[in-house]
Amino acid sequence: GDPAAAGGVAGVLAALTGEPGGYRLRLDQSVELGVFNSRDFQDRREDLYLAALPVTLQRFAFAAQAFLTETAVRRTLGSEVPGGPGQFWQANTTAGFSRLFPTGGNLLVRYANQIVVDLSERTPRVAVSNLSLTAFQPLLRGGGYAVTLEPLTQAERNLLYAMRSYARFRKVFYVAIAAGGGYTNNPYGLQGLSANLGRGVGSNLTSPSAGYMPLLLQQAIIANQRKNLNSLGDLLRLYQAFREGGQQSDLQVGQVEQQLLGSQTQLLGSSNSTTAGGGGGTGSGVRGFLDTLDNFKLQLGLPLTVKVELDDTPLKPVRQQLARFEAAYAQVRELEADARRYDPDEPIDRFRPKWRDLLTRSRLVNGTRFAADIGGRWDGWQRLTDDQLTARLAGLFEERRTLLDRKADRQVRGEPEPAAGTARLQALGADIDLGQFEQAVRKYEARPWANATPAGRAAQQAAAFRDVFNAFYQLILEAQNDRLSAVRNQWPALPPISVCGQDLLAAPLDEAYTAGIQAALVNRLDLMNARGQVVDSWRQIAVQANALQGVVNVQYDLSASTPPGTTDAANFGNSRTTNALTINAALPLVRRVERNNYRVALINYQRSRRNLMAFEDNIANDVRADLRELRTIAGQYRIQQRLIDLGYSQVDNAQAILLSPPAPGAQTDAGSAAALTQQVLTAQSQLLTAQNNLYTIYVNYLVSRMQFYLDLEQLPLDARGLWLDDFSPPDGPDDRPGPRPDPIGPPRPDAGGGPPARGERLPAPRPAPGPGGGR
Repeated sequence: GDPAAAGGVAGVLAALTGEPGGYRLRLDQSVELGVFNSRDFQDRREDLYLAALPVTLQRFAFAAQAFLTETAVRRTLGSEVPGGPGQFWQANTTAGFSRLFPTGGNLLVRYANQIVVDLSERTPRVAVSNLSLTAFQPLLRGGGYAVTLEPLTQAERNLLYAMRSYARFRKVFYVAIAAGGGYTNNPYGLQGLSANLGRGVGSNLTSPSAGYMPLLLQQAIIANQRKNLNSLGDLLRLYQAFREGGQQSDLQVGQVEQQLLGSQTQLLGSSNSTTAGGGGGTGSGVRGFLDTLDNFKLQLGLPLTVKVELDDTPLKPVRQQLARFEAAYAQVRELEADARRYDPDEPIDRFRPKWRDLLTRSRLVNGTRFAADIGGRWDGWQRLTDDQLTARLAGLFEERRTLLDRKADRQVRGEPEPAAGTARLQALGADIDLGQFEQAVRKYEARPWANATPAGRAAQQAAAFRDVFNAFYQLILEAQNDRLSAVRNQWPALPPISVCGQDLLAAPLDEAYTAGIQAALVNRLDLMNARGQVVDSWRQIAVQANALQGVVNVQYDLSASTPPGTTDAANFGNSRTTNALTINAALPLVRRVERNNYRVALINYQRSRRNLMAFEDNIANDVRADLRELRTIAGQYRIQQRLIDLGYSQVDNAQAILLSPPAPGAQTDAGSAAALTQQVLTAQSQLLTAQNNLYTIYVNYLVSRMQFYLDLEQLPLDARGLWLDDFSPPDGPDDRPGPRPDPIGPPRPDAGGGPPARGERLPAPRPAPGPGGGR
């Protein structure tokens, strides 16, 4: 019934943990796999090819198009048939070409020849050979460059729109793989490519959009929850030991166990975790992580049976900073543990060197200003007599009281505190702590318990040691602050938002708005398409206006033939030539349909203009919202840094109070024990929340930054489809020693000949077997 002894985290996750092993995926590898395997990406690539086919057809319409036909007939005539009996071969040949001109004119050249062979005479006879030429040119309706070239012009422009849309889709696809989101570029669409409405059924069945970064965030939160479970398990075992010693009651042990069980439930996740629109799993815990991981495999086009884990290089700066905090407080606990080692039989002449060694050589103070100065400062106090030491402490207390009174007066008057006054107060506090530590050491070295009765000797010596330790604890707070100050200076900076050489996070808000909107209006490919559609609608007005005109067509016909009964198939002469010039005219008396089409073209032009204006306004609105989002997240990041600092400090202080030895003969107060237990649990819970919020804020910033550059159309991609970001963290070897733990299971030992080793790259994709791509 003891959850802490039931296999720990591995026992809790046994139902959701599969066989170890799997490929380790980086973000760039995920994008490459998506480009190769994704069915959605292949569909859009085929859309671009389909947009190019009409251009070839329309261009071919203006080329000279030749034709050639041949017909052969064998005839046998009976004796009673007129002209018979006999056997004949008849060959009919027709050849020529036609051509359409940009003015709307047509040219048709046709040559026809008929050969009849009498098999009985074995001599060919040319029955007829004819050459004709027809030239046709409309002068009003149906004529002119605007009307004739419109299909070709529109086909070429549709191809240009498709090329721009495909170039933008590659960026939308990268953001969908890296950060989640759809492929539709809503609400602007992808002009020239087929419509894609998101996940559906049949021909519109698209993959879910989970995203690498949201999945990585879930993985980081799970790692935090696992560490929190381990801490709570250690705390529960400590409380159980306290209960056996009579220092804690069943009530406090039950409180710790209750929080441990609740944390285990959170780690497992909800049993009814839902799926967000677009396919990303929103469930928390391991169950939600596994759901989202499967959706991510579908997004990449991978089989669901492939085991993968995500490389957390994008979160490496945050993880390293948290590790620095944890290392600093671990060094504090290590120093406290060394200082608590109490040996009543230790010789007095070794007492002071022991503390000096802890103050100058421990890992906490190594490399700090405190370690460099403490030896000389302590020597100065050590040279003082007892009276001098007491007098100096009194003077320092008086000076500090005076400075605090002045500080309070300035706060009442609303005046800022000078830096020199703050520094002096800190220096006074450090000197007072060192002086009090020297007093406690002298008191211990004086061995006041020597004259006590044997029964009270051990208690007095322990009390004197406790006074030294308490003074030492106050003294090393200065070293702890030095260490933490160095850690605070190592917070990773957020990647900048640079547009035209200007950092939009640091620039004034109005200037940032202007720079961002200008960049978006100049670079957006879909906005270029919207501008082109305005021109298309303007051209349609001229095309529909042409249909309102009357008809005036000019046609020239030429026909020449060869003499019948001869064998000369090219004997054309003027005497057998016919020329005709025809002019056809018609008044525009009935144009109701054409009038309606013309008015529709006028309205469509106005609509396209309004659509362009709405396009520009919405893009500007998106850019402004993106900037506000990024600036808000940047402010939250600075606040969260302080919350992380306070979270670790509160956990450390609560544990220090919990582990501090009680005074000899002191009775445990049930109310104080309950309050202290709640304080420890609250501090641990708040630290977990602060860690999760830090990862969430950092990932939200990276995702919002991608979306901002996508909205500005400043997301350049290389040939592999990867973002050429100058400020992205480099991929490098993991700095964590030992095997990396699986996000939902225990670490897998490396074993040859088994599943692929953790961290191994996925094999390079092979060429697709057909135009549809493949896994």
